[in-house]
Amino acid sequence: MADILLIDDMTGVRRAVSSALKRAGHTVTEAGDGAEGLARAAERRFDMIITDIVMPGMDGTQVIAALAGQADRPLIIAMSGGGAHITSDEALKQARETADAALTKPFGTAELLVLVEKLLHKKK
Repeated sequence: MADILLIDDMTGVRRAVSSALKRAGHTVTEAGDGAEGLARAAERRFDMIITDIVMPGMDGTQVIAALAGQADRPLIIAMSGGGAHITSDEALKQARETADAALTKPFGTAELLVLVEKLLHKKK
């Protein structure tokens, strides 16, 4: 299975997504914000990074932009439920152009796992 880095500032969401991915057989490393996520990505290579877009400090679009220049960058799934002043569609607009896929929160476990497997299969 895949080695996945999951970046989300909301602990409950991060834990729920992490748990679903682990039950599906993936190895998951969690990060609570974009800066922590990039630090973890610099420590080792991940097969996939799943990042929230709307986060305080370094947001998901900045994470994706920082990873874009890597020769063998991991697959990237952007996810968002929006925020106080932005809808999920607005938050994911740019991410849809730069990430490999996007998910609108809330999403179901089955939707997440199907997308993860689809992207991993496509990369092989």
